[in-house]
Amino acid sequence: MYSRKKVRRNAIVDAKNNIPGVTDPNPSQFEQELMAMSKNEARQVTSKYGPKLEILTGKHKPLLKDYGRISKDYDAHSAKIKRSEPSVELSRGKYYPLMFLFVLGEIPMNSLAFAVFGESQIFTWIMAVGVAVAIPWIAHALGILLKRGSDPWWKAGIGVGTLLFLTIGGLLAIGYVRVQYLGDLTEAGAVMSFGSSKFIGLAFIGLNLVILAAATLCSYFAHDKDPQLEHLHRRTNQLNKAMRKIEAKHNKLLTKQQQKINRIHQRAQEVIYYYRKINQRVRPDHAKPASFEKQHLMDADLDQKEETRRSLDATTQLRVQAVAK
Repeated sequence: MYSRKKVRRNAIVDAKNNIPGVTDPNPSQFEQELMAMSKNEARQVTSKYGPKLEILTGKHKPLLKDYGRISKDYDAHSAKIKRSEPSVELSRGKYYPLMFLFVLGEIPMNSLAFAVFGESQIFTWIMAVGVAVAIPWIAHALGILLKRGSDPWWKAGIGVGTLLFLTIGGLLAIGYVRVQYLGDLTEAGAVMSFGSSKFIGLAFIGLNLVILAAATLCSYFAHDKDPQLEHLHRRTNQLNKAMRKIEAKHNKLLTKQQQKINRIHQRAQEVIYYYRKINQRVRPDHAKPASFEKQHLMDADLDQKEETRRSLDATTQLRVQAVAK
């Protein structure tokens, strides 16, 4: 954009040459040049932000499509079971950290048992971590089976009984190995004895069972009786969160773009106003040309697609689609 000094010089020259004419409705060539420059600057802004906005719009479209499809399934299933919200007492944000803590609690207790095999420290910890992960994972399955049950009931009962039998049997085996290891350490004087190794072994087994029971309860309270309702609810929330994130980025870029374009337009109007003021002041008769009555409009979004110009809003778009159908 031209400086005020150059604008003033051009306004004086045009005024002395009676440009624009008093009755001429068309703006002077200098005004047209100013608007062309401002439009070019605005197009440079849109060309900078346009591709980024289109990329975000492209990411948003498939998510919106999936969200609309899953929402229909969600509504149909909710109407069928007459319930729209999962009955979950423990959120996933709390459930997963608790299960991770159970895994951490299992590792040191199991490392004592597997040390008896005399393997290197790495293999000992690998075995200990494997069991520490397996127990909460089994508890996860137990909680789901207990919460959802089955028809007839004995099908789920077989699964629960089998898992409990194998898990408790495995814990007893680990406890036996742990007792042998603690007994050897006591005899060798490596640790101080504060009770029999069998009592200590039973205490560790009891702790394992407590963790198993606690993890099972967490799983029970973190799941709904209807797996499809839980899945559809979680999936719609995930899609909604992803769309909102994209919408926020898109609309933030769109706002920045529009602010820059508005500043360009405002600066162009200020320069044109200054040109007209000097032009009219320098004219011998101080007459106001007819073209000075008109305001210049700048279509800053000329090169943008309609969907790029609008702010992304999944709720609005879904409503429009529903009305269209």
